Amino acid sequence: MFTDAIEIAVAVVGLGLVALSVRQGRAKGWAASLQMAAGGFLLMGASAIGIVGFVVGLVFSPLAWIGVGMLALAGILFATGQKLEAPSGAKAKRTDEVGAASGSAGEVSAGKGKSKASSGDSEFDDIEAILRKHGIE
Repeated sequence: MFTDAIEIAVAVVGLGLVALSVRQGRAKGWAASLQMAAGGFLLMGASAIGIVGFVVGLVFSPLAWIGVGMLALAGILFATGQKLEAPSGAKAKRTDEVGAASGSAGEVSAGKGKSKASSGDSEFDDIEAILRKHGIE
């Protein structure tokens, strides 16, 4: 009963939009009035096939809102789990950095020489120089 009343109200609003679009078409032009008429027919069609009743049933159903809450909780838990999980590549990179920092000065400088010799781009050389200037290696 309640959903039927809402469907009828939506259809009446759609009919009003169609009537208003005809009036606006005569006064201001037909381009915008055709779009308004399409919106009115869309509202009337949605109420005729029961889409409005379906949406009203979802909005006023406590069980549906419990389901929405569960979906939101699942999304939050999944995102939190993704944030807490460290990527495997980051762990390997940290291990390499710790090993390089604990090595002797000769090994570290040899490693720098290899990376400098392997980078042939002047852009990367500039970036490496800026990073070294700020103490980041």
